[in-house]
Amino acid sequence: MRLKNKGFTLTELLAVIAILAIIATITVPVTLGVLNNSKENLFKDDALALTRAAQNYYARSSLNESIYLPLLITFDGKNETNKYLNNTTNTCETSTKKILEYSGQNPDSGNIYIDKNGDVELAIYREDISSCATKKASDKNITIQKVEKENCVLTNNPCTP
Repeated sequence: MRLKNKGFTLTELLAVIAILAIIATITVPVTLGVLNNSKENLFKDDALALTRAAQNYYARSSLNESIYLPLLITFDGKNETNKYLNNTTNTCETSTKKILEYSGQNPDSGNIYIDKNGDVELAIYREDISSCATKKASDKNITIQKVEKENCVLTNNPCTP
């Protein structure tokens, strides 16, 4: 009695491996592109949430005497530092208290500036996609650009006229 060999030949195995390699070559870049687009869209949504939170902060300023404007919020390593002009004492003050109320992820670095008229400017950076979200006071939309981290800052200072 002779046993039949059951299995695949080397040629068949190589053909299957070649087909899988072709499929991987096509799908991996597409998948990575989709993931990067998702990260950029999430970053844009986070920037929009921060802008709205800054606008809400300004709206509350007319009702609350303890809100200070102009205000510069600086993010560094997910930490938040606030620099503002205390209009009561006319002095420049700094705090680490979280001022803006928003949902979403803090940027890795950057700034948000709210002036006395409620105009919001923003330049925030996200390292995993090497992108900067910017918005000037006159802009209606947020712009996402691939730039170096050092080029994603605002030069506004709330303590100088």
